Amino acid sequence: MIRSIVLAASAVALFAAAPAGAAEVRIKTAGKAPAELRAEIVKAASTVCWQTVRGETLATYMYPSCVRSSVNDAISKLNNPELVSYNEANPAIRAR
Repeated sequence: MIRSIVLAASAVALFAAAPAGAAEVRIKTAGKAPAELRAEIVKAASTVCWQTVRGETLATYMYPSCVRSSVNDAISKLNNPELVSYNEANPAIRAR
C-alpha cells in the first residue's frame, strides 16, 4: 500500500481573506529517508504557502511562518520518530 500525506497550509485559518479551498499537495511517503521526505514536505509547504499568501500586503513576513507551521504540522501527523528527530535537528527553513 502506498502511503501519502496531504499537506495543506495550516496557517490558512489565520487569514480572513483566504480562499474557501486551501491549496493541497500530495506527497508519497513510502520508502523515503527522513532527509528526503522532509525536503519534499518543505518544497510542498513552500508551494502551498506561497499560493496562499501571495498578493497579501505582508506576504514576505507571513510566508516563512506559514512554511514552518505547515512543515511541523505535516511531520507531526506522520507519526515517524526518525522524521521528527530530523526535523528538530534541522529547524531552519529558508524563505522563497
